[in-house]
Amino acid sequence: MENQRSNQDAAQTPNSSFRPCFDPTGPVDAHARPKIDYLTENEVMKLIAGAKASRNPERDQLLIFMVFRHGYRESEAIMARRDWVDLEKAVIWVERLKRGMSRYHPMAGDELRRMRKYLRSRNDDLPWLFVSERCQPLSPRSVRRVVADAARAAKLRHVHPHMLRHSCGFHLRERGHDIRMIQEYLGHASITSTQLYTRLSARAFDGLWR
Repeated sequence: MENQRSNQDAAQTPNSSFRPCFDPTGPVDAHARPKIDYLTENEVMKLIAGAKASRNPERDQLLIFMVFRHGYRESEAIMARRDWVDLEKAVIWVERLKRGMSRYHPMAGDELRRMRKYLRSRNDDLPWLFVSERCQPLSPRSVRRVVADAARAAKLRHVHPHMLRHSCGFHLRERGHDIRMIQEYLGHASITSTQLYTRLSARAFDGLWR
């Protein structure tokens, strides 16, 4: 009995070799399966379709489309300006925050069509790309509401704008694009942030068993 108590006491001492199976205060296991919320490409299209019922469908559908296509943070989307869009060259200047790498992004045909349709619906000379009904740039709260309302209309689970940025990175990796290219495209200052999408995607191992 005395030996049993001494063994229990030893297991509770700081110098004991005993370690719990799970330590919530310990470091995150770098080999653990990453947990991240992202949408499938089909869900993104449903989300865009859900915005058709909004009070400003041209703006809201383009906003959701561009947050996904360019991997915008919501604060980056609302600071975008009209004169950053060059329809003739089919490019847009993407200004990154958090010490990210800003650069021009191409705009594909479907995005150009949405952009032209939205700009035709504007009857103001305001400099911002996305404006509110009060003729002010959208606020982060407004962006979150646009996405949430579209998700509700599309009968999708809880969706927030940053999920669209993650979806962009994941789908680029799924298409087989190089991790360094994705880093530059998303404006990550560190490759560590981009490597998450490599861990989520199995495309890096394509062809191993052919």
